[in-house]
Amino acid sequence: MSSSSSSAPNTRRSTDDMLCFCGDRMQVRTSWTNSNPGRRFMSCPNYGSDRRCRKFKFLDVELPNEYYKDLMFQQHMQVRKLERDNQLEHCEGVCSEKMKLMDELKVSKAKVQAYDRLLMVLIVVVVCLCSVIVVLAL
Repeated sequence: MSSSSSSAPNTRRSTDDMLCFCGDRMQVRTSWTNSNPGRRFMSCPNYGSDRRCRKFKFLDVELPNEYYKDLMFQQHMQVRKLERDNQLEHCEGVCSEKMKLMDELKVSKAKVQAYDRLLMVLIVVVVCLCSVIVVLAL
């Protein structure tokens, strides 16, 4: 048990210090291809970019046969689908809430316009009453 705990930091240190052909520190990534689903590897940060650095090193052993590869890949795809479905449900909920708020805003704007008209009528009534009082006082 003590040997595994002492070797873990050494492995971590050796993977943290690995440099690619570009001179950049390699990063741990996970492959989700059909041939290597869920398999971790180290690669250049520029791997797959325009700089085309192709240095990589697998950290995990290959799955024993196609059955397990297919199973792992299908589970990954199912998780991605569930995540997309969850995002879609969230977006639909947000859109529904937005529509409710927009309807409430329309009602509130209509009320404000009605109160503005009522205020103008009341101002006219007050001005008329003041004029009548002034005329009667003379």
